[in-house]
Amino acid sequence: MKKGFILVLIAFCLSSQISIAQTIMGENLEGKRLEQELDSLERVLRHNYYSGQYNKVIEDAPDLIKRVERVNNATIARRIRTSLGNTFVNLGDIDKAREIFRITLKKAQEDKDTFSIMSAYTSLGIGYMKSDMSKAIEYFERTRMLGHKAKMNIFVISTGINLTELYLDNNLPVKAQQELDKIIPLMNLEYPNAKETEANIYFEQGAILVQQGKYDQAISYLNKAIRVGKNSYVEEIHIKTLEYLIEAYDKTSKYRELNAIRKQYDSLRDKRYEDDKVKYQQVAVAKFKLDQVEEQLKISQVETEFAEHRASQSKMLSFMASTIGILLLIFTVFLLYYRHKRGSLVRDLKIKNKQYLEAKEKSEKLARVKTQFLSTISHELRTPLYGITGLSSVLIKNPKLKDQLENLVPLKASADYLLSLINDVLHLNKLESQIGKEVHNVYFKLQDIIQTTVQTFAFINEQHNNKVVVHIDHQISPVLNGDRTKIVQILMNLVGNASKFTQDGVINIEVRQKKVIDNQVIISFIVEDTGMGIPKEQQDKIFDEFAQISNISDYQGTGLGLPIVNKILKVLDSSLEFESTFGEGTKFSFDLSLVEGLENDLENLDYYEYKKQLVGKKILIVEDNKINQIVTQKVLEQYDMHHVTANNGLEAIDCVNKEEFDIILMDINMPVMNGLESSKAIRELGISTPIIALTAVSSDDFKEELSDYGINHAILKPYKTEILLDGIFENLSLNSLGTGPDKLAV
Repeated sequence: MKKGFILVLIAFCLSSQISIAQTIMGENLEGKRLEQELDSLERVLRHNYYSGQYNKVIEDAPDLIKRVERVNNATIARRIRTSLGNTFVNLGDIDKAREIFRITLKKAQEDKDTFSIMSAYTSLGIGYMKSDMSKAIEYFERTRMLGHKAKMNIFVISTGINLTELYLDNNLPVKAQQELDKIIPLMNLEYPNAKETEANIYFEQGAILVQQGKYDQAISYLNKAIRVGKNSYVEEIHIKTLEYLIEAYDKTSKYRELNAIRKQYDSLRDKRYEDDKVKYQQVAVAKFKLDQVEEQLKISQVETEFAEHRASQSKMLSFMASTIGILLLIFTVFLLYYRHKRGSLVRDLKIKNKQYLEAKEKSEKLARVKTQFLSTISHELRTPLYGITGLSSVLIKNPKLKDQLENLVPLKASADYLLSLINDVLHLNKLESQIGKEVHNVYFKLQDIIQTTVQTFAFINEQHNNKVVVHIDHQISPVLNGDRTKIVQILMNLVGNASKFTQDGVINIEVRQKKVIDNQVIISFIVEDTGMGIPKEQQDKIFDEFAQISNISDYQGTGLGLPIVNKILKVLDSSLEFESTFGEGTKFSFDLSLVEGLENDLENLDYYEYKKQLVGKKILIVEDNKINQIVTQKVLEQYDMHHVTANNGLEAIDCVNKEEFDIILMDINMPVMNGLESSKAIRELGISTPIIALTAVSSDDFKEELSDYGINHAILKPYKTEILLDGIFENLSLNSLGTGPDKLAV
């Protein structure tokens, strides 16, 4: 019996050893094939990074890093992490980029790879340049020390250039000069990218001299930088060089050279603007996916590892169960192993739960970043859109162009449609914030907002051969009190959808009074069309953000209209109901509780008196965009106002010193001197002329900042002519009463 037990045990051990040997040989062959495959995938990842496909980098890199680390290839892993870290830098997530670079540094230190260590130090230094100057200096000094030790002057030179730039950004020209003096003797024209490095050194020397007020010397170095870097200049450094040249020529009153350089600067900046639009679109796609990928990657990782533990556990249990009947000793070992494994699993589960909470917190942070990004990118589109909508409005009102109305009206409609797309994104973003959940009740005429809505979509309904029928219950008071802006947004989205998805049909807009309690009235709004309708299987998707209903229309929009309506109605304690039959049409309805009002509650203004008070007023237009200048000038001329134009904030100061103005229209983002600095300087001169800021940023924090610079009023671009005229009229009235810029009106 004992002999038989030993033979069974020996056979078991031998079979295990043979199996292990075969497994090792197979794994070696598989490892080489896998390493070649991973090297190819890394090159694809790097291509995606350089082509701006950040979403693909974020999706592919984590899994690729895991696979590379299984074959223990440190070089490929370092390259992947570098691409991933730089991707997060370009997306603005510096914290995540630093985390990736720290991991890269740790791996490089473990492998004692000096080149990779210096690269990681440099990346970390750049990552801290805008947030922690001392940290950035610490990492750059480590790079320089290793560069001297390893006799790699290329790292020493690049570190000196980075430190010089850091000191320049913090207005420390003396320290910047000290750093520049250290690297000039090390320059060798045989280095890779030597011309680009030489041009950077000339640029930084010129920038130092500008900050020191030595403008003539600065001009010489900056011009050298442009000549040397003609074919190898990085676009961003080229733009900075031209900006410093503009300042130097301006300070030395060399206006002819200033104008020549300014043309180059405007051309390069316009090209950069077009390139950035493409980049922002690519970044926007990555930003939308970033929070989803991060959350799924980190949260599902816990579930995956837990499942792997369970799978491993199950496999081990099956193996041990098959040997219980043969060896009591193995059975005993199995029980001990199982107990140990179970305890380890419980400990791991606690760790995973902690990681889950951390991942959840990070995903919420990413959601906030997404909200801010959407707001920023949407506002960047407002400035050029102002030129399109404003100029088309001016041309439509020009009696000499009546024969061109059939061309101008569609142009204006297209511009308004583009603006509505931008506003959809902004409205959705705003409704997710606390400000968007606030209700602002005012008195309004129900007939006016219905008529405005119908007129807005008159052009598209004419194109689609639609008939619009409006019925307002005669029992409803003509004047009501409620959040007029939100009600208009709801009706615009519902009537807009009906107009877009209906052809050769009828659109019914009906307003009914359901019941009255004291002065509170419950009103039902109904928008019904005879359009294509919504297929039953897709009806549950219409309230999803960015969702599109397929195969029912050629129209493609943002997919945000109905989600916005739903969110607004939730703020107003209501909800949207709908009925739809595919091929027959759709009916949307909602109820609102409003307060009845009287005609006396409305604020009325005699239009002719209003226009009369604007005639002859002298307006200073401060705007660097030529098209926007023309639009504003044309609007003012239509109301017989005089105007003077300044191209930047510095010119505006010269203008107010020479003559008096009734109103100053101030753009915010301008070269040479921006609108904030100019407004502050004008107030310091003791000039109390009302200043109206024309801005593409709608942040409430930013509006509060405007008042600190002495700005009386802010108007968001692009704006309707009536809003601009109201702002001018209001501030003329306040100025006549002696009201100063203590409180910002928006």
